[in-house]
Amino acid sequence: MGTLKTTITQRTIPGGGKKLYPNIVSFKNIGNDDLIERMMQNSGINKVVAIAAAAALRQVFTNYVLNGHTVQIPQLGTFSLSAKTKSVADKDKAGPSCIKTIRIRFTPVGTTMQAAKSVKFSSLVDDDVLNME
Repeated sequence: MGTLKTTITQRTIPGGGKKLYPNIVSFKNIGNDDLIERMMQNSGINKVVAIAAAAALRQVFTNYVLNGHTVQIPQLGTFSLSAKTKSVADKDKAGPSCIKTIRIRFTPVGTTMQAAKSVKFSSLVDDDVLNME
């Protein structure tokens, strides 16, 4: 189980009012070097093996997910593509030009979903309100 830090932001809403929203604080993006280091620490593998494993996972996305396949990674979840499209009335006008955006969809395994439900929250900023206008 994890603990997420939260803060309060104040935003102006249409019509001129202001509302307060809790937000999750993101501290650091985990980059390639951090990922490789963590893989080495947790599994006892050497750096060359960790780099090869990360490269293989990236290649799975390039070769499979980005070519329309659904990829299930054990104990993590399922990755697939989804598309946001516009509708047309004529079959001749329907085609790739109707696709607005492509997104990678991630569906975590059940244990990760359950773990996410048990995350606790703690306030990083108690009295201060960050203005996000």
